[in-house]
Amino acid sequence: MSRAGGMRLRARVRRESPPRLRRGPADASHLGLRRHRAQTYQRVSFILMGAMVYPSGTTVNDRYELGDKLGSDGQVYQAYDRHLARTVALKLLDPTGQAPQSWDEARQLEQLRSRYIVQVLNADVVTSSDIRYITTPLLPDGDLEQEARPIGVSVATAVRYIRHIAAGVDTIHATGMIHRDIKPANSLRDGDNVMVSDVAMCVLLDEDGTAEPNGSYCTVAPEVLGKHGRCSVASDVYSLAATAFYLLSGEYHVDHRNTKAQQRDEILAGDIRDLSDFAPHVPRAVASIVRKGMSLAPSARHQSVEDFGNALATAASGRRDWRRVTHPGHVYCAEGPSPLEHSPAIGICARNSVPPQVVVRTFHLRSGRAVAGIAERQTSMPALSRTFRRAVADVG
Repeated sequence: MSRAGGMRLRARVRRESPPRLRRGPADASHLGLRRHRAQTYQRVSFILMGAMVYPSGTTVNDRYELGDKLGSDGQVYQAYDRHLARTVALKLLDPTGQAPQSWDEARQLEQLRSRYIVQVLNADVVTSSDIRYITTPLLPDGDLEQEARPIGVSVATAVRYIRHIAAGVDTIHATGMIHRDIKPANSLRDGDNVMVSDVAMCVLLDEDGTAEPNGSYCTVAPEVLGKHGRCSVASDVYSLAATAFYLLSGEYHVDHRNTKAQQRDEILAGDIRDLSDFAPHVPRAVASIVRKGMSLAPSARHQSVEDFGNALATAASGRRDWRRVTHPGHVYCAEGPSPLEHSPAIGICARNSVPPQVVVRTFHLRSGRAVAGIAERQTSMPALSRTFRRAVADVG
């Protein structure tokens, strides 16, 4: 789960036989490993909060040798696969509490094939334990949470990324499963492609088209957080729209400086941020699609992730590819190349004037001259986003 705000499960302590997660003889006192043959074994269920870190040299099922931990949370490690003689990413999953020797979704996960899904190399259960694990190739190009922080990416880039994610998730839906944790941190760059990761969270839908709740506060749908919360295709649509919100603005639709209880209440009430307030350079038509995808009522959202991706692309088509930029001493700035070959690129900058006034200026990027017919606008900070949106609408 991302540090931007994931649902956290309380750790529980159980006594049981140790799973085959082993270290070398130099230090056998590690929780989750063999302590001593004559001692009672105690393990702490650790996933989601990352309560413990397994050291380099730990082995899983006598096959995977763990290396460095990847990322700041969760239980993802670089690991050496002795069978395939290659380095992979291995994720240890939340224990089920039932010590299963099978995993219903494992076969489906291994058979998922899409250029927009991180391939599952192996999905299995640690011997004599309730710890599941999944292995995937290592992707070195980072995730979209890192790429879009702190001011977002251009509109065209965000749309392209969302369509890649939608294509991957649509493949998952076609198998009768849902993802349950779509978010920027689970969307990995692989060159020009974006690939859906953390497919270990995928589960098969019940007969009523729902599944057990899961997700991260940064993108989770309101119906998942309710007393009898359930996930569905509609909750995946919401999470994809919330991911689009972040890509376009560099901010999430709830303020993660608030407590988890406050965030939960805001999500449940539909009291979420307006994309146009945080990214006024984004065309209103695009912002409206994102807002519909995050509708409080599941039935009011797009019917599928593919529908959402297509609607977003249609809303952005034929418009300038606006992106936010930063200039020293300016409050908010954006640049918009034209979709037409010989049409000039435009910049819009808001700079402080005589307090509390802000001046919004629209100009040609190449020459710096003001755009004919569009005068500078004097506004205030509270009205800045509205004034900036008007400036964007004026130039198209």
